[in-house]
Amino acid sequence: MLERWPQLRSFRLRIALVSTVMALAAITALYASTGYIIVQRRASIIDRMLAAQLAAPLFQLTLQTPWSAIDANLNATFAGFAPENSPEGFVVLRVLHADTEELYRSSDWPTDLAPRPASGLQTVDTFEHSWRVGSVTNGPVTVWIAINRSLSNVQLRASFSKFAFALVGLAALIGLLSWYLAGGAMRPVERLTRVMVRLNALDLDRRVSSEHEDREFAELIAVFNAMLDRLQRSYQQAVRFSGDAAHELKTPLTILQGELERSFARAVHDPTLEQGLANMLDEVRRLDSIVRKLLLLARADAGQLHIPMARVNLLPMLQDLAEDIELMDDSRPVRLDLPPHLHVNGDAELLGQVLHNLVSNAIKYGTAGGWIALEARADGQHWQIDISNASEGIAPEHWDRLFDRFYRADQAHNRRISGVGLGLSLSRDITRAHGGALELADPGPGKVCFRLTLPIA
Repeated sequence: MLERWPQLRSFRLRIALVSTVMALAAITALYASTGYIIVQRRASIIDRMLAAQLAAPLFQLTLQTPWSAIDANLNATFAGFAPENSPEGFVVLRVLHADTEELYRSSDWPTDLAPRPASGLQTVDTFEHSWRVGSVTNGPVTVWIAINRSLSNVQLRASFSKFAFALVGLAALIGLLSWYLAGGAMRPVERLTRVMVRLNALDLDRRVSSEHEDREFAELIAVFNAMLDRLQRSYQQAVRFSGDAAHELKTPLTILQGELERSFARAVHDPTLEQGLANMLDEVRRLDSIVRKLLLLARADAGQLHIPMARVNLLPMLQDLAEDIELMDDSRPVRLDLPPHLHVNGDAELLGQVLHNLVSNAIKYGTAGGWIALEARADGQHWQIDISNASEGIAPEHWDRLFDRFYRADQAHNRRISGVGLGLSLSRDITRAHGGALELADPGPGKVCFRLTLPIA
């Protein structure tokens, strides 16, 4: 059902609909049973009144009885059972003398109404109506009284139709009330949802108050707060470990790099040793770069990545990067579409690292000899800087994980392409610290584009 009607995935909507349907079903059942009882009771009352009229002393008169006045009196007596302003007669009267001579006939007596000559009450159906007929005989005079049951049913149907319209309004009112009550019941869950949406690594100390909440929701909120406590402790421990480990590794790596550089300088007469030392020096430098990135990420996670804000023009950085691309590989055409200036507020070194990471990715993962484009434009109060390159594209299953730490789209972690999957994650954290955003834009075939958004200074 939920697959066919995805809009019913709203728990509040389902509660309101189920409540409305159940209430409507109960009211409809009550309406049907009450209607049946009213119809039966009404028929019983009409029969009793008809029997009482036939037994009245009024019909014990003889040929001199004023039948027209009796006819009018009967219609007045039963008028409450007929529709208002009905042109048809609800009660009709016929009087026979010795079963042959007709003393009186109502003007509305149907020509096809021919009751059986039997005592008591009987139902006679004509072409247009159904009649309840009773008779009484006093000597040679026989009196027939017929009540139009069809008109009585018309009045009942009109009353039931009004009640049905009221039932529709009542169902709408019940639906609105159910929606309101369901919303009130879901309010604690919505509060939890809002907290979860705003929750981030720097806001794990947020807690939800369970004061004045119902017992079931208070227990849910208590479980949620306890989960946040455990998550905060685990996260703080991980941040401290990452920061401490990166900090402690900096000193031995610096010493190891210095010793390798001195050994490399003394090994000029031994090509084999020189090559081995060069390889080790490259790995140590690579490890040192990883440690520095981890330290920056640990500071960002701990909220300690403080940015010394200053007015920075990114235009020279982008122009220098374009020149570096041409120097490293003159087979790559570089497209530039830059404004006269690109002033932002931030740290020039960190922003330069972001741009360098993006350009480095464009070079490493771009098509050999393919173009690289550096573009920038103003969009409201922000600069949009697009760094794109010719590429075979990125498979959709990698889009959501490109900014995860240590994640690389090349599943084999090809060592021919340097890096460990920290550049994009670090660049995004630095960009966020500057009040901007970094995202994958236009991941179409033949092109990869990363968009850097920063507030205009």
